[in-house]
Amino acid sequence: MIKQPIRPFILFFLFLFVPVFSGAQINNESRYYYPEFEEERTHQLLLHLANINFVKNNEYKNKFAWGHTLIGYGIQPTLMYYAGEHLRLRAGVFLQQYSGLNYYSEVRPVLSAHLRVSPSFDLIMGSLKGHIHHDVIEPLFDTERQYKRPVENGIQFLIDRPWLDMDVWVDWEQFVQVGDDFPEWFTAGVSATLQPTDTTGRLWQLNIPLNMMAVHRGGEVSNYPERVQTSMNLAAGVLLNRKLEGTLKNAGIFAYAMNYGNLNDAGQLGVNSGYAWYGGITANTRRTNLMVGYFYGHDFVALRGGGMFQSVSPIRNNVYIPTRQLVTMKIGYNRVFLKKIKFSFLFEGYYDIPDARFDFAPGIQLVFSPSFFLTEAEFF
Repeated sequence: MIKQPIRPFILFFLFLFVPVFSGAQINNESRYYYPEFEEERTHQLLLHLANINFVKNNEYKNKFAWGHTLIGYGIQPTLMYYAGEHLRLRAGVFLQQYSGLNYYSEVRPVLSAHLRVSPSFDLIMGSLKGHIHHDVIEPLFDTERQYKRPVENGIQFLIDRPWLDMDVWVDWEQFVQVGDDFPEWFTAGVSATLQPTDTTGRLWQLNIPLNMMAVHRGGEVSNYPERVQTSMNLAAGVLLNRKLEGTLKNAGIFAYAMNYGNLNDAGQLGVNSGYAWYGGITANTRRTNLMVGYFYGHDFVALRGGGMFQSVSPIRNNVYIPTRQLVTMKIGYNRVFLKKIKFSFLFEGYYDIPDARFDFAPGIQLVFSPSFFLTEAEFF
């Protein structure tokens, strides 16, 4: 058992000397199901069907994340109309049912307008390209939100340039009116990746990821008795990858620095500021992703982050452990069938160093997301 905390700066020096194994988390593209904008569909009406089948078994015995099994399916039929080359309208419904329930746990309307302002800039209003599509690191944004909040509503800006990929969004989670006795809730986020140099044809690739999450609880017109609370998390990192030949396609290292701050001094259990470090190595084959990481956090809180990484428990009252140290591991396998059928297996492991406890969560997901042409008509 490790008796003394591993100092973050020592770990980062060690990373400089390990073989350079690509991102701070497993590639989740095989779990995406948001329909991408297709400019060639001008004046076409389509039926898009997204079906998500999942099993995730959380074998957790800790005070920060529930041990439970998520098993079920989601289905999202939507009508999509391309009103010219720059605007797409979507209307439909998202239904989610857990196995063993005789009712749908989620019934959400899906309505959105997706405007292609330019080849590199998109605006989405209404139902967003959300949850796992945001590509935010797990300590700041829990990947289980794909099941717990499958439909996000608000406004979103997407930028896709050779040197910059950026996702800026606001998910308005709870609206209040005059006299309501519950608070307004919304989450704002930024996920950006800078690529300083053109790496076409080069063996080495350097990316600089930046994440920001802000969660607001309050509302000026609400009678909610508790104080307004706005918490923020920032993360900045470095990803260094190397292309390889043979079975191993690429490998790399990652290192992130993160902080937490509550702007109103109303944080959970009086914790209003903290910091964390997260680093590790990754390796990818054509279908397999591997990641091993080390997380060190002190008074670190992220209201939308994975429970494992928190200093204040999001599931149990009055549980506060100032310093958290975890070794994390992820093993993923992805395969695509017929372009529209995507299978993924993911094993996640978390070793709590001070408690000498290993928690793990295996899971599989099958996504089927075809679009069917219905008719072509110029309505606008």
